[in-house]
Order: sequence, then C-alpha cells, then structure tokens
Amino acid sequence: MRFEPPEFTGPGTDAQKETHLFRVAVSHNPVVVYLFLCILFFCGYQIGVPILLDDPLSIIMRIFLGGWALCLLMFLLSVLMFFYNRIDVTDRRIYGHMFSLLHRKFSVPLSDISSVKVSQLFFAGPLHYGRLTLRTPKKRLYFFYVKEPLEVKKALEREIAKAKSRSAEVTSL
Repeated sequence: MRFEPPEFTGPGTDAQKETHLFRVAVSHNPVVVYLFLCILFFCGYQIGVPILLDDPLSIIMRIFLGGWALCLLMFLLSVLMFFYNRIDVTDRRIYGHMFSLLHRKFSVPLSDISSVKVSQLFFAGPLHYGRLTLRTPKKRLYFFYVKEPLEVKKALEREIAKAKSRSAEVTSL
C-alpha cells in the first residue's frame, strides 16, 4: 500500500493549516448485491428459455430480461462509484470527488453544513452501507454507498460542531 497525499494540498492553499481527520470509505457490498441479482436474473432467463420454446418473449421472460438489464446497469454504476468516489474530511473542510453529473469535485467548509442525514434502503441496513446527505445553504450533496454511514454521521456531526464553535470564537474576537 502506498501513501497518497490528499489532492487538496498544494502551494497557495490553506491546506497546510488543516489536519486530515479521516477518509470516508465506499462500500463494496452494493457491487456484490447487484452482481448476484444480475446472475440470478440471467440464470432465470436461461432456465426459462427451454421451458417456453414456443414463446421465448413471453411476459415472464421479458421480466427476467428487464431485471437482468437493470441489475447489470446498477452493477456497472456501483463499480464506477466504488472506484471513483473519494471523500476526505479535515478539521475545516470536506474535500473529494464523486461519480456524478453535478458537483464532481467538491470542497465544503464544515461550518457551512447545516445537517447530515443517513438513508438506508432494502439491503443497505443489514449490509451496513447507505446514502449520506449533507445540506448546505446553497446545495445538497449526496454520497452513495457509504460504508458504516451511522458512524460517519456521528463523526461528521462531532467535527461540524467543533468547526462551528471554532468559527464562533473567531467571529467573537
């Protein structure tokens, strides 16, 4: 394993004054779940083809093909998100890049974040991954497939409270 310095450091930035706290991990569990469902739908279609020789495009076969195509698409998207998403938290900001049409690279001050919300649907609860939503006055940032989102939420809320108290001290001086 190689040490890779965070991307936000560079000459002329205030990153030298920031302390890197943690990196939010992206879960591999959605990749495995969608791959399993893709294989399941494909096997269902292959089993059904010899049984329904007279009508290979019946409603049930279309459901299997549609499910296979949807799960294949979701598998590819989750693989791309797993390899591309990176979220770094410092004592002042959240930096990173994500697989998204909007906000590909982002840098948000911790003091600007008004709330952190966690959503866990279907398999996400038992497999310990979920979606993390950060609200700022200007926009919302959605982080999909975050590993252990409840622990990340607690850590982020703790750091947000520290950053807001730090900025309140600076403004009061």
